[in-house]
Formats: sequence, C-alpha cells, structure tokens
Amino acid sequence: MTLLDREREVLTTIIEVYIATASPVGSRAVSKISPLGLSPASIRNIMADLTEAGYLDQPHTSAGRVPTSKAFRFYLDTVMRPSPLAARERHRIADDLATAGLEVGDLLRRASRVLAGLSLQVAMVIAPKQADARFKRIDFSLLNPGLVMVLLVLQGGLVRTRVIETAPEVTADNLVSYANYLNDLFGDMTVSEVRARLVRELEEAKRTVNALCREALTLASSAFDGEREAASEVIVDGTPNILGQPGFTDAEHLRELMRVLEERTILLELLDKTANELRTVITIGGELDRVALVDVGVITAPYGAGSHPLGAIGLIGPLRMNYAKLVPVVNFTADTLSRLLDRRF
Repeated sequence: MTLLDREREVLTTIIEVYIATASPVGSRAVSKISPLGLSPASIRNIMADLTEAGYLDQPHTSAGRVPTSKAFRFYLDTVMRPSPLAARERHRIADDLATAGLEVGDLLRRASRVLAGLSLQVAMVIAPKQADARFKRIDFSLLNPGLVMVLLVLQGGLVRTRVIETAPEVTADNLVSYANYLNDLFGDMTVSEVRARLVRELEEAKRTVNALCREALTLASSAFDGEREAASEVIVDGTPNILGQPGFTDAEHLRELMRVLEERTILLELLDKTANELRTVITIGGELDRVALVDVGVITAPYGAGSHPLGAIGLIGPLRMNYAKLVPVVNFTADTLSRLLDRRF
C-alpha cells in the first residue's frame, strides 16, 4: 500500500506521539497536533485505513492506536532524520572514553557503560575477533638461553604475550632478524591469513637452505599455535534499564527478554551482521525473528577503521525508542572508539 500524503502525516504524528508518551494515541490528539487541520472524525477514518493496512494496532476497543513494526519500518526508512548530537553529550562520550586506559577490554567496557548511561537502554559491544584482526607486528625477547618471550600485536591494540622454547644457541640479534623478516612477510594480513601463510612458507622453507627464514617461521608457528581462537565476547551494560520501560510490563515476556540478554548468542548474531555490513543498522520487531524481541528495537554500528571493522556496538530498547536521538549517540560512540583505537595502536 502506497500511503497518501495525509495518511503519511497522520501515521508520522501517531508514531512521534507514541515515542514520547508510550501510550495509545487517539484521533483527538492527532487532530490537535497534526498540521492537516482535519477533524477527529476524519482522522479516525484515516486511522481505520492505516489499521486495516497493518500500520496501526488497537489494543482495546475504546483505546487509541499504537504503531506496529511495519509502521516503524516505514518511519525509519522514509521519515526519520537523526537529530544533531548535543555538544555536552559529545564531550561526555569523548572524555569518558579517553580516560578508559590503554587496555582494549577496559575501553570497550567503558564504551558500553557510557552508551547505556546516555541512552537509558541496554548497551552491547562485541570485542574484536582475533582471527579477523590484522597483524601489526611480532617481537621476540631472549629471557634465557633457549627461552623466548613473544609479543604479538594485532589491530585495535590486541596484544598477546607468550613464552616459548627455542634452540639454546639463538641470540638476541637472531631474534631481531627473525622479527624483521616476519613483520615484512605478514604485512597487513589478518591472523587467519597469517596462519595459512605460515603453513605454505614452512613447506617452502623445508626445500631451501635459508636457515634464517626457516627458524623465524618455526618460531612464529609456535607463537600462533598457542593462540587458540576463543568465542567472541559480548559486553552488555544497562540491563536494569529494561525494567523501567513502559512497554515491558508482561512478566513472562520480560523474563524471556532477560534470558536473551543473558544468553548472548542472539546479540552476537546482531552485532556480527552489522560489522559485516559496514554501516549502522536498525532492526525492529518481527525482523529479529525471536518472540522475545517482537516489541524490541536494536541500533548497531561497526567500530574500527575502513573496510576492516574490529567489532560493533549497539543498543537494545523498546520498539518505541527515540531512534532520531539515539542513532547519533551510537554513531558518535562508535566513531570515537574507532579513533582511539587507531590513534593508540
């Protein structure tokens, strides 16, 4: 159904009033607010058509109407324009994240906490996947004869250290040569690409007489073999914010929603999708394909430089979230996180 201009105007008014009040919207309220200048009776006729088309729902016989997921999707795709983020909110996000310290985990937890505090919704952050992170450099330090400390630095400030054994005759100068060779060889590869390259290079090294290459690759192989890929971590903050939302009063529905937030698997799917799409994504209601999330909206955005995002951050809240206000909050937090990670590492 293609909406007429007046139907579009009435629907937009209902959605914006519903976002502000969390209550069903009646024809009299729309008549007073809408610039159309129509009587309540005329508004009721338009609302009846919108209800029949699936844009509105009537919870009770005598109550007003509430927008459906279909209505919110129409609003988000054709009407909603993000509001400018206030200077004080930009400063709060930037200042809070800047003082989070150098540890990536601390920075991500701070981002989640700041996002939950500003939005009064549930915030979530997916930590960088090691296999997808890009290799930055590898360094070796000789601890004792035959004992080497490996420092592996990945994109986004992921740092891994490990102690491995090597031949007793290996010197500190040898280790510098090994590191220079490996750093040049692996360049800007992902960890998974480095692992695959190692297998090929080791096979090739067996057929050569280049001892430096062979020993460097063997050392690197030992270092990467010790780094098993762990499940992606999802950091969640602000879960109590759900309890204060007018739309979540049904006890069974609320329990199911809390179970989803605790389980993390669905959150991981949502955040992964955003990271892959390289853009801000808003997913609502039935699009989430989970009964517990039918009255929920999700805003997610990737963080990390360019076409290789490290992860994603987002908000979960009621379907009637103020998307125009919250999308800029998510985007600015993601951009700030990206800049900090890029500048520091």
